Amino acid sequence: MTDSRYVVPTGRGYLGTHTVSTGGSVTLSSAVLADREWCDASRVHALAREDGIALVPATTTAHAHADSITEYALCSRRDALRIGVGPVAITELGLEPTDSVRVYDLAAIDDRPGLLLVDAADDPRLETDRDAPDGSGSDALEGSEP
Repeated sequence: MTDSRYVVPTGRGYLGTHTVSTGGSVTLSSAVLADREWCDASRVHALAREDGIALVPATTTAHAHADSITEYALCSRRDALRIGVGPVAITELGLEPTDSVRVYDLAAIDDRPGLLLVDAADDPRLETDRDAPDGSGSDALEGSEP
């Protein structure tokens, strides 16, 4: 098997892409939350970062309450955990209804529990295959010609 010469379409820790609803929110389902050690009653803080919005468990942000732009509660629906990320965080990302949000595992990025939300159209987590055989380090999208 040979190495790809194309851009990897997502960064390390990628969990999924979600669409902003007409109400300006995004619901993160159990598929994204499955391995989290958050319980039903957990609250998560939304923290603005240079690369997006971090959703971190309230228990790990005792020192970060002042940095929190808002907080959300995990809820259970049909025996599955969900987080409804509301307009405050979505607006902070500069997104509008029908825009896409990519979700990453924060632990894969900086070894903290939580999630990172980024604008899918301007994803700062994209990684390029820098070891392309032709040495180009192409910025082409996956599937495009080298």
